[in-house]
Amino acid sequence: MPKYTTQDRSYHRELIWENAIKLFEKRNIMTQKSILRSQRAFINYMELNGKNRYKTIDILNNYFKSKDKGLGEQIFWNTVLKKVKIE
Repeated sequence: MPKYTTQDRSYHRELIWENAIKLFEKRNIMTQKSILRSQRAFINYMELNGKNRYKTIDILNNYFKSKDKGLGEQIFWNTVLKKVKIE
């Protein structure tokens, strides 16, 4: 496993959040299971360690299991906006 600097790890985390956004926008095309599987595969590909590496999956899962999709989507976007800068 290669050694990453703090800046590299921050960049990898940002890429993971951006991938979650891309998958979230495809929620009408892809199934819930395929979105979660794709996100997990992307995280594992990045070889990011830490206790919160699957936070994006938790947030996506929260949306999918929410009965009120509007509220679930709002929670998703509020969390994402704290983590990554969207242009």
